[in-house]
Amino acid sequence: MLPKMSETYTDIEARIQAACLKLSELEKPNIAAIAREYSIPEQRLRARAAGQPSRSQRVVGNKRLSEAEELAVCLYLKPLDSIGTAARSSMLTGCANAILKWNYQPTTESPNTPPPTVGLAWAPRFLERYPEFHIRKQRSLDYNRRKAHNPEVLLNWFQSYKSICEEKGIVSSDIYNFDETGFRIGMRKNQ
Repeated sequence: MLPKMSETYTDIEARIQAACLKLSELEKPNIAAIAREYSIPEQRLRARAAGQPSRSQRVVGNKRLSEAEELAVCLYLKPLDSIGTAARSSMLTGCANAILKWNYQPTTESPNTPPPTVGLAWAPRFLERYPEFHIRKQRSLDYNRRKAHNPEVLLNWFQSYKSICEEKGIVSSDIYNFDETGFRIGMRKNQ
């Protein structure tokens, strides 16, 4: 019996692992009978019994960037993350393409061949391989806040602020930055 179409790869792979365990316990295994018993493809069970790794365990052969080059992309992303700058997918792709271009050496047979580039699906696959990096959707600016960004109003406010500072004799060392939580000396963050 063949696997049902609605089954996932991991479901079939779990049954193949169980069948391989049973094969290892038998002295003279009948692979076809065990494949029918576990409802798995016989050829896949034969391949696994012969030592071929599963699709999830195989080394990817068509990766554009080497491990060292992917590490360079990670080293590009970590400082951006530490300063709070969100790297867009296009920035990630651009970094990978720059690394490929930097390491590209044309052959003597085709000296005018352009350097390789990563495909459209490279960035999502890279993020799957490195779960410490993930996509976070940015929220759009609230309409009322966007409407309040009138350059004339902002300019008038800063001119008024400057004149009050000059009038009252307030110097820049006397100015502190506040957020919505306020400023209370001696109070901890969670109080």
